[in-house]
Parts: sequence; structure tokens; C-alpha cells
Amino acid sequence: MHFNSDDMQQGRRIMVVDDELHVRMSIASYLERQGYRVEAFDSSIDALAAFRQGEGCDLILTDVKMPIMNGVEFLGHIRDIDPDIPVILMTAYGNLEMAVDAIKMGAFDFIIKPFEFECLLAAIAKGIRYRCLAQLEKDHTIELEQALAEKIKELQEVHAQTVLSEKMASIGLLSAGVAHEINNPLAFIASNLSSLDKYLVRLTDFIDWQTERMKLSCPPELLAEQEQYRKARKIDYLVNDVRVLLDESLEGVTRIRKIVASLKSFARKDDDVLELADLNELIESTLTIVWNEIKYVATLNREFGEIPPIRCYPSQLNQVIMNLLVNAAHAMKSEGTITVRTWQDGNWVCLAVSDTGCGMTEEIRSRIFEPFFTTKEAGRGTGLGLAISNDIVMKHSGTIDVASEVGKGTTFTVRLPLDPGILPHEGSVREGEAGGEPNA
Repeated sequence: MHFNSDDMQQGRRIMVVDDELHVRMSIASYLERQGYRVEAFDSSIDALAAFRQGEGCDLILTDVKMPIMNGVEFLGHIRDIDPDIPVILMTAYGNLEMAVDAIKMGAFDFIIKPFEFECLLAAIAKGIRYRCLAQLEKDHTIELEQALAEKIKELQEVHAQTVLSEKMASIGLLSAGVAHEINNPLAFIASNLSSLDKYLVRLTDFIDWQTERMKLSCPPELLAEQEQYRKARKIDYLVNDVRVLLDESLEGVTRIRKIVASLKSFARKDDDVLELADLNELIESTLTIVWNEIKYVATLNREFGEIPPIRCYPSQLNQVIMNLLVNAAHAMKSEGTITVRTWQDGNWVCLAVSDTGCGMTEEIRSRIFEPFFTTKEAGRGTGLGLAISNDIVMKHSGTIDVASEVGKGTTFTVRLPLDPGILPHEGSVREGEAGGEPNA
């Protein structure tokens, strides 16, 4: 790297410290004529105080023999403040031991009085060059450290997202396998319950027929005995209760089938193929998955509008919906309300998830889409949910708006184009908007 000596000299600040007036003034005068800016002091105590409080300088030229604090002691204090600044020592009583001590203390150079000004100027130029190189090295080191920190952060984010993607893929495979395993026994349970339902109808019809025939042909004492036996065994209650038990079991099977179908839908691999999907159906399938997160902390309101199907990656949108619903549930400090709304706004289909939870401050709201930022306690959140959700919505050429008020709740509004391959991308996150009112 090339340095121009004139550029190095011009405007550089030099501190001159010498208790002899004529030496101090002659050095200062000469250096000022060479283009340097000079501050001269007759005491190392005053010079040290000025160095601590002032704007600093590029080089220090100091005498060794001075009262109260000599030049070597002064050098030691300067090194504590700025280890890189070049300090040149001057003395009329030079010896080898003093020179060694000065070098050990970090002196840049050592000049014996009397000296030629050209020699002094050469030493100063060398010191200024050293100062420039040291500052350049420091700046480059800072830049490299910042670049390295950014690259490490970027790699950590990529690694975390890769790990999360692999986990989601593993969960998807596991869910699909579990759903398949559940489907087999569920099929014969459902078939058996359906058969039992039909058998109960026939048995009930037979008991009713038998009772009517006995009333017509049996003696009164036998009818009384039969009625007593029927009441003792609670036959009427059992028939009715079997009907209730069968109905509840059939309802349970239907619910299990719905959960299995939701698992299969949630775990389905999209292979980056856009498909037509009903956003309302995606919400319902995701609600089935996260219902346990919601039912104990909030009342759920569904306000689904009539919306057309959209071209999307369904399981990715399931992930967005899941993150918004789970975050809404986690925002509840006590029992509250979660409202899920959908509506059409021109060429956009909109989804809003509102909660009556704790809300967010402006500072938190400005950072919620940053990877790894979370306000949840350790072990409950990775800080990636909203960041990944935002990326997914951006991939769909959509937007996420967030409006929140501390103590009153938060609303996330997702706007998705009917066809992300046709509509232009209009941004990702717009803070402070609630996304408009749904069309009734």
C-alpha cells in the first residue's frame, strides 16, 4: 500500500513535551513549518491531563529528564491510555540502559540531543506512517470482525432454519405414518360400531314386539312378573344408554377421523407445486391440530367469509396459520378470546387472527419478525416462528400486517393474492395496520 508523505504530514497532530523553553519552541516552530499541528507542554503532568481530556494526537515527542514525572514514566501512562500511539523519547544523557528501559515501555524511537532537525523529521515521519498503518489495521480488523459476525449470524440462521425444516419434515413423516397406523384399526372400529348400531335397532324392535305380544296372550300374573324382572334389570335404561353410548362412540370415531385427516393434510409434502386450496379449510384443519393449545385459555370465534380458492402451497400456509394461532394462545395471561376472520378484498384473500392477550410494546412489535427474537420463556419458543411465517407469506407475494396495544391484544392480518404467480409482490411487513375490516 502506498502512502504519500505530504498527505501523512498535513494536519497531523503532534504533542511536544519538554521543560526547556527554547528547545520546546524551536521544535514546535520547525514542525509547524512542515505542516504539522503542534501542542507544546513544559510538564508531563499537564501533557498527560491534556491527552486524557483532549481530542488525542498522532504522535508524542517527549524529553526524558523532566521534574515530577520523567519521560519514561509519562510513556507508561500514555501506553495505558493508547497502546498504539508512537512516542519518541529525547534525551541529552543517553545510555544503553535507559534506551532498553524505554523500548521495554513501548517507546517507538529514541533520539539523543543535540540532534539534526532532518533526523527528527525522519523519525516523526516513520512514526506517523506507523500510526497510519496501525489505524488502518485496526479499521480492517473491525471490518473483518463485523463481517465475520454477520456471516456467523447468517450461517446460524441458515442452520437453524435447516434444522427446523428437517424437524418439520420428520414430523410430517411421523404424522403421516401415525395417521396411516390409526386409520387401519379405526376402520374396523367404525365398521363394528355401525353394525352394533344396526343390531341395537333390531334388538329394540324385537323387545318392543315381544312385549306387545305378551300383553295380548299372557296371564296377568306372568306379565306382572315380566315387568318386575324388566325393572329390576333396568332393561329400558340399558337400551336407552346403549343408544347414547353408541352415538358418543360414533361421534368420537368421526372426530378421530377428522384429526387423522388434518394430520395427513398438515404433513403433506407440497414439492413446491402451487395448488388451489380453500383458506377456510386450511384453517379448520390447522385448528384441529392446535386445539389443545387454545381450548384451555381462550374462546374461539370463527368469522369465515365467502372466499374463492387461492393458488398456494397449502402445508406452508398451514404452518403460518399454526404459528399465528399458537402465538395468540400464548399471549393469554388469563382466559380471553381468539377471533379468526377471513374475507375477500379485490384480488386478495385476507386472514386475521386477533387475540385479547397482553399485547406488545412498540419496541417488541418492531422486532417480532427478526429471526431468533422471542419474548417467551426458555424452552417455549425458538424465535423463528414469525420469521419463517413472514418468509412463507413473502413467497406467496403476500403481506403480514400487525397491530397491537399493550394490555388489549394483537391482530395479525395476512393478505394473499389469488394467484401469486400473476400478482406483483408488494412487500412483506407493514407494521401498525390491522389490515382493514372484513367484507361481510
